Amino acid sequence: MPSLITNYYKLLSSLSLAMDFNSHGLMRHHQRVALMALQIGKLYGLSSAQLEKLFTAAILHDAGSSTWEEKNQLTEFLAGGTLNHCKKGYGLFYGHSLFGAVADIILHHHDRWDGLNNACGLRGEQIPIESRIIHLADRIDVLIRDDVYILEQKKYICRRINEESSRLFDPRLVEAFNDLSARECFWLDLQAEFMADILAHHCPVTAKELGLSEVTAVAETVARVIDFKSPFTRRHSGGVARVARLLAARAGFSEQHCDIVKVAGLLHDLGKLGVPDAILNKPGKLTESEYNIMKKHTYYTFQILKMIDGFDTINHYASCHHETLNGMGYPFKLDRSDLKTGARIVAVADIFTALTEERPYRQPLAKEQVINIMANQVKKGAIDGELTDLLLADYREAWLAGQGDCVNILNSR
Repeated sequence: MPSLITNYYKLLSSLSLAMDFNSHGLMRHHQRVALMALQIGKLYGLSSAQLEKLFTAAILHDAGSSTWEEKNQLTEFLAGGTLNHCKKGYGLFYGHSLFGAVADIILHHHDRWDGLNNACGLRGEQIPIESRIIHLADRIDVLIRDDVYILEQKKYICRRINEESSRLFDPRLVEAFNDLSARECFWLDLQAEFMADILAHHCPVTAKELGLSEVTAVAETVARVIDFKSPFTRRHSGGVARVARLLAARAGFSEQHCDIVKVAGLLHDLGKLGVPDAILNKPGKLTESEYNIMKKHTYYTFQILKMIDGFDTINHYASCHHETLNGMGYPFKLDRSDLKTGARIVAVADIFTALTEERPYRQPLAKEQVINIMANQVKKGAIDGELTDLLLADYREAWLAGQGDCVNILNSR
């Protein structure tokens, strides 16, 4: 297993796409905000170090908002109730090995220039400059309509932004925006099919690379964003990652390969950010139509991870967790001849973790029930029997791995 090296820009810009799913589809909100923020920041005269922080904060600024209900509320230009997702984002990034420097920026990215209603009491230049820029770019973006040609919207958007100069927005940043807004390319870039390339052109960290330990740190944060989506899966991605890593070690994988499996476990449900909240939280069996919608989450995981350099193995392990050895899974109908051991490990870990967690329609299952259900899945040809036996050989250790930080609350089965 070769060492994993990936591109920082591609990793963050691709993973941010998963955060842009809402009831209106894939909005590319984070990429557009990052693109505008970088252009405003350059015109304002930010240093290279500030621009790097600005990109990171902008591409992740709404990480504290996972549910579609929260995201829809934020699309109102004068949205209220923004503090909750700012605080959640701050909690995600505070003290983080890679993202600690942007925690305060995330916390304040909805602060008003005039200080009115700002929970932390900051106003004017007390607010981090990167936060002020992201606030402006974010509000510009929510004014853009996808069903109207972008140049036809320019006058209206500029008027609304200028009306809020010195109230919502730093007036000097509004002046920078006015300079940029005179250029047709500024607007055309925001609805271009070439968004990723355009953003890369403006991004100060397109050459920055990350190793496996840094990728794992990113994946751990994204897993928390995924698990914010539903109160019933608040620890699921981390649980799957820990169980999968444990099983990979028992299967004889090297330490590095075990860490690759862990990253796949952390990201396996990335595509669930594109599934309606009501389906994930339904307190009963899904209808056929709802189940068909649920099936797209693995496809979304595959397509997003496919964009990231060096992620071929991680992508296979992560996006195939609902494929089965008998070829009856989804979304690709792969079978035992196609599924690598790492993908089989994540599939077994996912089932085990789900069965031992609370769901909207049931409590965590007892040990005997878990073993019986998994044995039945083996008999049906869905999951790998040897790996299942290997995991269940020390049930308590596997269960503790799945529970993670709640082992002191729940009793082992």
